[in-house]
Amino acid sequence: MDKHNQISIKINGKESKVKKEEKETPKIVDTEKTSNLVENDEVAAAQEEEENDFSWVLPDESLKSDSKMEKEIPVIPIEDLRNSKGPSKLQYIPRKKKGFQLFSVKQLAVSIVLAIILGTGFGAMILKVVKDVNAGPVANDAPTEVTDDNPQPAGKQEDKPVSSPVAIELETLSTGVVQGGRFTTAENANTTVSEIKGKGFAATAVEMDGAFFVIAGIGAEQGSVSGIKTKYEEAFPEFFPKTFEVPGGSYSNAGKADSEAINVDLPVFKELAALSSQAFGTGAIDNGQWESLSKQIATVKDIKTDNLHAKLNEFHTNIQSAFTQLQEYKNGNDQKVLWQSQQSLLNAYQAYTVWISELN
Repeated sequence: MDKHNQISIKINGKESKVKKEEKETPKIVDTEKTSNLVENDEVAAAQEEEENDFSWVLPDESLKSDSKMEKEIPVIPIEDLRNSKGPSKLQYIPRKKKGFQLFSVKQLAVSIVLAIILGTGFGAMILKVVKDVNAGPVANDAPTEVTDDNPQPAGKQEDKPVSSPVAIELETLSTGVVQGGRFTTAENANTTVSEIKGKGFAATAVEMDGAFFVIAGIGAEQGSVSGIKTKYEEAFPEFFPKTFEVPGGSYSNAGKADSEAINVDLPVFKELAALSSQAFGTGAIDNGQWESLSKQIATVKDIKTDNLHAKLNEFHTNIQSAFTQLQEYKNGNDQKVLWQSQQSLLNAYQAYTVWISELN
């Protein structure tokens, strides 16, 4: 029995059957054996047909040719390029790379440099703006200090209120002093004052009746400055105690603030002069007098100084300094501080005489 083996092949999705015929050759076989072999062959052929019956899928030749064209670079003979006119009609199309493309090193470096330059410039601009905003006014815009010789510019500051003139009655101020000299010029008087201060004492120069007097100590009366005179016997034996008077009277051109302040300051000045001069003789300050003075100084500190005359304000300030120095002396018994209280009282006295002379 002849058996044809069939092979099924799929080409481009279509199934094609190919029959393979075996050439018959004359064989001399046994009939029984032949029938058995034929049956075995049919079984084996059936099994082989089931095993070999699968589809073959061959690649598409057109796709294969396309991929070859992408890889192949056209070859143009040199003669064709020489004979052609104009640019070559064969245009090279660069292939795009697949996947994520990174910047080149050059592009990355340029980007970083530009970012740094822009960031630095912008930061400097912001810093300058903030600095200009936070900066204070320039020197030319600073407010002008107001003094007697420099009137206040209109519209920039509030005008300082001026105290209305009132009538004032002042008593004659009588004090004991240690006189250190009488001079016809202020220059000679100030030279002696500097010499006295240089030796650790106290001194000032006041003008009276057209002359300049050097005062080296002050007290409530002439007898109270004897202890101060004793301190000068070695360094300046020619100094002597004397009574000085600053005349009082009625004045109509004193400011209201001045009249109120002098009524409080003048009694305290006399009390301080008495205590300071007595301390040079006794070496101590009376507790009862000091307690009374401490109550009076509280009233002095409450005085408003905004509208005071410049010299009266100086008088007022030196009174408070003398009180503080005497308090320090009372607590520590320092002779140097006691001389400082004398200097403050002499400064106050000199300012008072100038204020009185300007009221006349």
